[in-house]
Amino acid sequence: MGAIQTMVRALCIGALLTGCAGQTTDPRQGGLFSYNPDAYEQRLRDRRDQLTQVEQANQSEEARTSGLRAEQSAQLEEKAALERQLKKLSSSIASLEKDVKKKRAATATQQKERQRILHELQTLQSSARTADDMEDPEEKRLELERLKAKRDQLEKEASNLMKL
Repeated sequence: MGAIQTMVRALCIGALLTGCAGQTTDPRQGGLFSYNPDAYEQRLRDRRDQLTQVEQANQSEEARTSGLRAEQSAQLEEKAALERQLKKLSSSIASLEKDVKKKRAATATQQKERQRILHELQTLQSSARTADDMEDPEEKRLELERLKAKRDQLEKEASNLMKL
C-alpha cells in the first residue's frame, strides 16, 4: 500500500503543479507558478495608458462642455439684448402709430378747416364783387375795410393751418 500511496501522492502533486502552471499572465487567473513580473508590469502600463486616455477624453469633454456653456451664455445675452431691442422697437412703433393717428385726426380737422377757409374765401370774393357794384362810396369803403379785415383773418388762419 505504500507504493500506491506514493503514486497517489505523486499524481496529486503533478495535478497540483499542472493546475498552478496556467497559460495566463494574470495573477488572478493563473496559478502560483504562472506569475510573470514583466507581464504584470506590461498590464500595469496598459491600464495606466487607458486611464490617461480616459482622463484626457474627460478633460477634453469638460473643455468642450465649458465652451458650450460659454457659447450658451453668450447666446442668452444676445437673445436678451435682442428682446430688449424688440421691446424698444415695439414701443417706438406703438408711439409712432399713436402720433400718426393723431396726425390723421389733425389732418381731418385741417381738411375741414381748409374747406371752411376756402368757402369763406369764395364768400369773400362774392362780397368783393357785390361791394364793387355799390354806389355809395362810404358804404363801399366800409365794406372794403371789412373785407380786408376778413381777408387778413383768413390769411392768418391759413398760415396757422400750414404750420400744423
